[in-house]
Amino acid sequence: MYEGYYSEWLASIAILILIVYGVYQSTLKTAVIVLFLTGFLIFFNNQLLFWEGKVFDLTNGFLTINSWVYIIKLIILIGTISILLMLKKTSLISQGLILFDFPVLVLIVALGSMFLVSSINWLSIYLAMELQTLSLFILVAFKRNSAYGAEAGLKYFVLGALSSGLFLFGCALLYGLVGEMNLQAGERICALTLDGETGKILIIISLLFKLSAAPFHMWAPDVYEGAPTITTALLVIVPKIVIFAILVQIASVVNVLVASAILSLVFGAIGALNQTKIKRLLAYSGIGHMGFVLLGVAIGSFESIQASLIYMIIYVIMSICLFSLILSLKLRKPLIIEFSGISRVHPIMAISLALTLLSIAGIPPLAGFFSKWLILLYGVTSQYYLISIIAVVCSVIAGMYYVRIVKIIYFQIGSSSLIWQYVLTDDKIESLSKFLLIGFSLFFILFFMSSPNFIMLISHNATMGLIKNLGFILQ
Repeated sequence: MYEGYYSEWLASIAILILIVYGVYQSTLKTAVIVLFLTGFLIFFNNQLLFWEGKVFDLTNGFLTINSWVYIIKLIILIGTISILLMLKKTSLISQGLILFDFPVLVLIVALGSMFLVSSINWLSIYLAMELQTLSLFILVAFKRNSAYGAEAGLKYFVLGALSSGLFLFGCALLYGLVGEMNLQAGERICALTLDGETGKILIIISLLFKLSAAPFHMWAPDVYEGAPTITTALLVIVPKIVIFAILVQIASVVNVLVASAILSLVFGAIGALNQTKIKRLLAYSGIGHMGFVLLGVAIGSFESIQASLIYMIIYVIMSICLFSLILSLKLRKPLIIEFSGISRVHPIMAISLALTLLSIAGIPPLAGFFSKWLILLYGVTSQYYLISIIAVVCSVIAGMYYVRIVKIIYFQIGSSSLIWQYVLTDDKIESLSKFLLIGFSLFFILFFMSSPNFIMLISHNATMGLIKNLGFILQ
């Protein structure tokens, strides 16, 4: 009966064992093995992966299983495994800070994410969200001796608590109106009453905060900068795909999403123009990308939801490749100027980094162009002409700072301090795991447009499962 949740059972038992006995063994290797086994359980139980419309409710209204949930769970596991593979032999491990608790906390984040994407009850959504968020609080503030780390942890904690409060208040309004905790209970009634609209808006605002979408993005640049780079990668990859999966199911307040999409596109494009630190630049870049995703959700058609899912998948893959490259290059600050001279020291890494940045900018024929093109196509088809024009203009502006980094990589001579840094430090590229991450993700970025049929089929069936689960047909 509970065969759809073997993966959650395995992850839960592994976490409990690692908390007790993790001091005697490598939690990193064990966590990677557990996630691989969890992925195999999900992947080989694939009767929902390609069958449209099959929906199972196995926990009396708290959790559900369908093709949408299966696909999102696989993306979560791929992202989490990538984070743990990036973690191997990083500088924080050499300082003795991540020998035990960091992999366990990442595993808890993955468990909370899997429960969250399966949840169809406001209570289970909140509990799973807090399980994920509380672990992220600790991971953000992991550099205990850093003032930036303390600032990032405090800011993320305070604003995260405010977001959770708004979420609970919105749930209370909906429960008081409908008398049920189910996600879709009283959908039409809520849309016709002020309390229902207010409750939905408060819930959507709390989710937009966790998605770092404007105008609720103020925490992202400071938190990304102060957190360890590996935690920044986790924040970019795992929570966003999960919050997107929940937002799609409840986002019936279109005006809020349209406004947030426009502001995210504008703030993401303009905010990164004068940045000198790569993690702050990536924070604003992520805000802009969430604008495209929210545009697809706001349109509300079957094709636009499918396009948003494809966009998120490609965004996760590009982020995996980019952060693997950044961690492999062992930048100290990291500052954008530190990329100068890399083309002479590590030419293969330089061309990989350049191609990844150009894909994020949306340069054809790379994968990033295809994802943006799909969103714009369905935006124009649905007569969202003005927003589509704004999205194109913001993409052109955002492309400037990606091209500027490529120019620094190839055409800017490194300063004397950077040259001595390369001379005095061991410049060996670190581990085989990072090479594999870079290779697989870069292969997808380069050759996705030549054969997109597989991901189009997967995203189509996932969206069909979502529609059957919601019980209504999109626009």
